[in-house]
Amino acid sequence: MAAIISYFYGTNSAGIQIKYYIVENKSGARVVLSQLGASVVSIIVPDKNGKMRDVVLGYKGIGGYETDGAYFGATVGRCCGRIRNGKFKLNGQEFNLPINNGPNHLHGGVKSFSRRVWDSRVEDDDVIFTLNVPDGDEGYPGNMTVMVRFSFDNENILTINYSAISDKDTLCNITSHSYFNLDGHTGGSINEHTLKINANSYIPVDEFLIPTGEIRNVTGTPFDFRKGKKISEGLKENHKQLEIAKGFDHSFIIDKEERTLGLLATAESEESGIKLECYSTQPILHLYTANYVHVLNGKKNASYEEYSGFCFETQGYPDAVNHPEFPSNILKANERYNQTTKFVFTVK
Repeated sequence: MAAIISYFYGTNSAGIQIKYYIVENKSGARVVLSQLGASVVSIIVPDKNGKMRDVVLGYKGIGGYETDGAYFGATVGRCCGRIRNGKFKLNGQEFNLPINNGPNHLHGGVKSFSRRVWDSRVEDDDVIFTLNVPDGDEGYPGNMTVMVRFSFDNENILTINYSAISDKDTLCNITSHSYFNLDGHTGGSINEHTLKINANSYIPVDEFLIPTGEIRNVTGTPFDFRKGKKISEGLKENHKQLEIAKGFDHSFIIDKEERTLGLLATAESEESGIKLECYSTQPILHLYTANYVHVLNGKKNASYEEYSGFCFETQGYPDAVNHPEFPSNILKANERYNQTTKFVFTVK
């Protein structure tokens, strides 16, 4: 069984005390979680020499989690990713969402799930965060209740289960936005990490990083990670999509049965020997290589620059509500949204 310790870390700008949870397994590996944004603050696991390393980027204090745009470790929703022009139609009605990323709506808006203080509790070996958001919140329809359950077991597996229900048809596409660096959060560039992604195709984007509606085969492109390769091998290739995004900020369509828990991707560091496997019930792995990160107020006074971490964002299809050719992210009234993602840490 995991040992769970909770404590108040500090207060946010509204004077609300923010509770942190440390979930530690029998080997001493541990995960630190925060009520603010239902965020993953730290994941501390052993390297090939038995040394513990914190393998996710994070902020020095609560202020970063409350205001910064990198979304370190946050639970992101109602709808992760970008929505073109912050507009969509649902059941014949047009909805307008806050514009917070160029001309688009990003990661649920100005005060998205990642900016909220969630209710929290411990249940057996799990930490559970719940949030109630009203009809019209950030422009979305429906009163919605969301629950995120975190567990961390003795095999160094972090399991995240997302569930939600709404009293109106709405959009729902929730993800975890942790930035991984398997050399440690102060490990510098992740360019020499080796990635393997189980995807034959990816979704190209336009100049505003909105899906064009195409689905392209990865063969002969920097997006072919099927056999495994270093991130640097992909980044050094001359490709228009990499120029647009300044790196990888793209959705990969995973080759697995629909709604089954399958292996989406793996990442490895030769330096630390740490290997990460990502499993999910979701059909999409969005890979982001921290192309625009410039954070000076990192954990333990660390600073982070571009390519200092990578995100494995498990999710539904991006901007699907504006692309009828994509599988829908519409959550029907009184139906249950339920998705699971697992991050498995081992040593080579």
